[in-house]
Amino acid sequence: TMSSDRLRRHSLIPLLIYDALGAWSGVAFAILFTVGFWPLTHFIPPPSPLMSALDVAAMYRESTNQIRFGLLVMMGAAGFILPFAAVITAQMKRMEDAPSILSYLQLASGAVGVMFFVGPCLIWSTAAFRPERDPALIQLLNDFGWLFFLMPFTTFIVQNFSIGLGILGDKSERPVFPRWVGFFNFWVAVLFLPGGLLTFFKTGPFAWNGLFAFWVPFLVFFGWYVLMFLFLRKGIIDQTQPARALAVAGVTRWLTWRRRRCRRSAFPAKSACGYSSWATC
Repeated sequence: TMSSDRLRRHSLIPLLIYDALGAWSGVAFAILFTVGFWPLTHFIPPPSPLMSALDVAAMYRESTNQIRFGLLVMMGAAGFILPFAAVITAQMKRMEDAPSILSYLQLASGAVGVMFFVGPCLIWSTAAFRPERDPALIQLLNDFGWLFFLMPFTTFIVQNFSIGLGILGDKSERPVFPRWVGFFNFWVAVLFLPGGLLTFFKTGPFAWNGLFAFWVPFLVFFGWYVLMFLFLRKGIIDQTQPARALAVAGVTRWLTWRRRRCRRSAFPAKSACGYSSWATC
């Protein structure tokens, strides 16, 4: 009936709104975090681990407010990770034959991963809070922030492997994600591993400003956000096709009803809706 169709249509509309907002939150995170990390704090390229305590203290002292504001933007941007992880879980639940534990692992890993963006911002903010303090202490906080930011890799690997295994386990005729996206997640997980080695190096590709500890994971991480956003958006659109079909059917049914009412009017010169012909209604 029309009432049941309307109920089904309205129950699917919030799905479109909230899932779409969750997907776009990933884009918001990528943009805001990059703005705070690059033009505001000037942490791209990262300061060298070989910088002396005096040089590190001078960096925080000369751009104190700019660093504070940039870190505030970065910390605020980290909040958008949560709805993005939630919408990935929502799409993973649509996968047929994929173990449900994988979607929960993905959600838990994504939520815990926020800590590794908020935590370094708080540590660097502590360094910028009193830039006049002992340079050795500022250097200590700066080191702690970079190690906290780049060295943890376990939660990100668990998240990517959960997504990849879920995608490969999807046996439906129209999979939520293409199979190659699952293999891409495995590849991303492997590229996070070099971050665990930066505690052994102050120079070279495995230092916190090196190719394998910073540049490759940084670019791959944000590339992963763009790719997952595109396929999440596609999945949401596919999932809301029934709502669109019901909406079109409802409008068509309403127009048909109006035309029949006008045709059955007892006044041939003037239809029941107040116009001279039913086509005008």
